[in-house]
Amino acid sequence: MQSEELSGSVGAALQELRARAEARRHLVTQAVADKSPAEVQRLVQELQVHQIELEMQYEELLLAQAEAEAVRAQYVDLYEFAPVGYCTLDAHGLIGQLNLSAARLLGAVRQRLMHRRFLLFVAPASREAFLGFLAQILASEQRQTCELAMLHDDGTPFFAQLEGVAVPATAAQPPQCRLAIIDSTARHEAIQALAASEARFRQLFEQSSDASLLVQHSLVIDCNPAALHLLGASLKAQVVGHRPWEQVVPAEDPALPVAEQFAGAVAEARRLGSERCQFALRCLSGERLWVECVMTPMTVGGQELLYMVWRDVTAVEEQKRQLRTEKEFSESLLDNSVDGIMAFDQHGRFLAWNRVLEQHTGRRAAELLGQDIFAAFPQWRGQPQEQAIRQVLKGKRVTRYNMPFHSQPGHYESYLVPLLGPDNELKGGLVLVRDVTERVRLAEETTRLKLRQQQEVLSTILTTQEEERKRIAEALHNGVGQLLYAAKLNLENRAAPEATLRATALSLLDDAIRATRTISFELTPGILEDFGLKIALEELCKRIPKQNLRFHLNLVGLEKPRPRPIEIAIYRVVQELLNNIIRHARASEVFIHVIHEDQHLHISVEDNGVGISPDPATPLQGIGLAGIRNRIDLLGGELTIESRLGRGTIITIELTALIVR
Repeated sequence: MQSEELSGSVGAALQELRARAEARRHLVTQAVADKSPAEVQRLVQELQVHQIELEMQYEELLLAQAEAEAVRAQYVDLYEFAPVGYCTLDAHGLIGQLNLSAARLLGAVRQRLMHRRFLLFVAPASREAFLGFLAQILASEQRQTCELAMLHDDGTPFFAQLEGVAVPATAAQPPQCRLAIIDSTARHEAIQALAASEARFRQLFEQSSDASLLVQHSLVIDCNPAALHLLGASLKAQVVGHRPWEQVVPAEDPALPVAEQFAGAVAEARRLGSERCQFALRCLSGERLWVECVMTPMTVGGQELLYMVWRDVTAVEEQKRQLRTEKEFSESLLDNSVDGIMAFDQHGRFLAWNRVLEQHTGRRAAELLGQDIFAAFPQWRGQPQEQAIRQVLKGKRVTRYNMPFHSQPGHYESYLVPLLGPDNELKGGLVLVRDVTERVRLAEETTRLKLRQQQEVLSTILTTQEEERKRIAEALHNGVGQLLYAAKLNLENRAAPEATLRATALSLLDDAIRATRTISFELTPGILEDFGLKIALEELCKRIPKQNLRFHLNLVGLEKPRPRPIEIAIYRVVQELLNNIIRHARASEVFIHVIHEDQHLHISVEDNGVGISPDPATPLQGIGLAGIRNRIDLLGGELTIESRLGRGTIITIELTALIVR
């Protein structure tokens, strides 16, 4: 524009100079013959002045021409080599003029582009938009702008921003459009990349399995479906617009309010770039969750946002709580165990040392854990302790009885067990040290008691045998002996008739034979061997005098054969109980039950006599019940006595695991 204005001013100056020269031309053509000298001189002076003016104007014209050439060169430089493409289009979109940048953008030399339709370089999808853009330019005096997809001359696509302005029509030229073309491919690609990135972020944001929230000015401005699910919300309006710490459960004794804690976490996130924290969350449904939160500050469009990711770690917290509970239980178990417990790894370093070992050794767990066993207890080297530990580290179980422990008096047992991992790899060993001093003492005391009981049993047996011998001797002396002596005296009496003597002697001999059979039956009842336990017990009851004592006998399941020692023991027990009732109970009625079912035998003898002491701990008087108890103990049975003074006695015997032949 400046060049055009300058060219116009130079042309106007030339026109004016020509007009003035024409005006003075008559001065030159005038005849001087009829002029006076004064007029000639004045005419010469005018011509000289006019010549000087023409020379001055010519110099001005040369200066203006040089300035016009400089301006034109500057205009050409600015137009042709501008970084933006310029072109001029007529109303039909034909290219009338364009600079080198426009030619480079369109991908052809200027000569090939002149008078071609600009629409050919617009992508087909954008041609309708270009036609509308061109119509707007021609119809408006304002600058118009648009961005179109375009094509190079070889067909490769690019994007360009077009800015156009209309040139009004004149008499010399129709209306035109001046167009600026700016290559916006890089910007368009950047915008597309940004849009794709935003789309990916939005997709990740929406489809993330973790709850994601965007916070601005301490208010939630957006959240994904996972956040709604985590908070138990059905609509975004229940979350968006609220403060993110509204659902946080305060600690029981918080040092700061929840809002201040949140502000501190945000400040740390700004300082470090990210911050991780954990808190309890109460959902809208009332459910309580543990949530791990990661805060990341970001700047979008010049505005600061806080990106928060919440992850449900309730299961992890529950596992941690369970692990803590199990650890506390294990520590409590170790500390409250009556055994000394220590553990070591595969390298022989202490892993556990409980309170019992601290009390026995005077060494604290704090000073031993992590130390080498033999560095802590060098006195174990070359001793049974070292040998046992070496065997455990080879995967063997070891038990040491009565192994001395740290120079402590008493008796100790050590159980050494290898600790194996999930794949049966050796992880170390576990040692249980048990103080069995009291157990050994009790075992020794039990042995002494058993010896004493055996001595008492032997003494009872011997006493019983002596009593039986004495009773048999008395029975033979008072019964069979007297009868035989009477028979002898009767035979020696010669004064009596022979028939009378014979009859009397035979009667006495019959009584002696019966007495002998009775004694023999009491000693060894042959009926038990010949006919079994049931018939023997029935025969036993028949032989007892029944003048003042009524018997009720209930026998069940005794047809089954049993080992002979058991049947003899049962027979003798019932016999002794009946003898005790007859001698001491002063009873009028007796109930006897002997029942054999499966491998269990039940004996119950009940009377209505004077009774005995009901306390089982009271020592039994006499050798009868003591002998019965000894028999039952030898058979592995149980004897129970229930008695009330003046109301009778019930003696119950239970025998189990009887072997039937």
